[in-house]
Amino acid sequence: MKKFNSNNYKLTEFRCFRNFERKHTKKGTAGNVEKLSNSLSRSKAKVKEYALSNPFELFVTFTLDPKKYDRTDLPKYIKHLSQFIRDFRKKTNCDVKYLFVPERHQDGCWHIHGFLMGLPLERLREFKLNDYLPIKILERLKSGAKVYTWQEYEDKFGFASIEVIKNQEASSNYILKYITKDALRSVKELNAHLYYASQGLKKAELIKDGILSSPINNPAFENEYVRVGWFNAPTEALNHFIS
Repeated sequence: MKKFNSNNYKLTEFRCFRNFERKHTKKGTAGNVEKLSNSLSRSKAKVKEYALSNPFELFVTFTLDPKKYDRTDLPKYIKHLSQFIRDFRKKTNCDVKYLFVPERHQDGCWHIHGFLMGLPLERLREFKLNDYLPIKILERLKSGAKVYTWQEYEDKFGFASIEVIKNQEASSNYILKYITKDALRSVKELNAHLYYASQGLKKAELIKDGILSSPINNPAFENEYVRVGWFNAPTEALNHFIS
């Protein structure tokens, strides 16, 4: 059993031992498809672990201005964005940390969705209805939402849209929709990654390890190897263990 935060506990029931054997698989074979599927599952699990285990405060969407950057060069963008955040930390003494998931448009151009923490709202500028903005953001403002931009980011890279996270679990589930098979194929082409995370982010804490007295009912996920359940309180999960 692992603790992600005070409201999210994950119980993993191992149904059998899996024998992992390294095999060379040709592109397009069933083995390669399974390999990609496993890679996708691991990435989703890791992103959710980081998203729930850390008190991220802001949900962000970062884009690139074609006048400032090659929007098709994801590795260069990530390298420069990471350096930009490190420089911002040194300049402002704000311990900004991030978790980013890239997304590619059909035209091959990249943008990023993700989470930030440690970036004070005082460093951001709130959008107004009379600003020249995309329709989706104007609709958000009309609905009463507060949407911000990070001016330092805009000056260097391009447009930014930022909102305060109100529901950590819902936000963590939402960002997983950007981790897809198409996204995996896209980043593989560039020798890039499905997600990018700051060093030093917290991981889930192992609370209990042992033998279960009863199987997990209504699991959130299961296959021939594992069954996974999510609980809102530790006692609910601990009741499955042999004391």
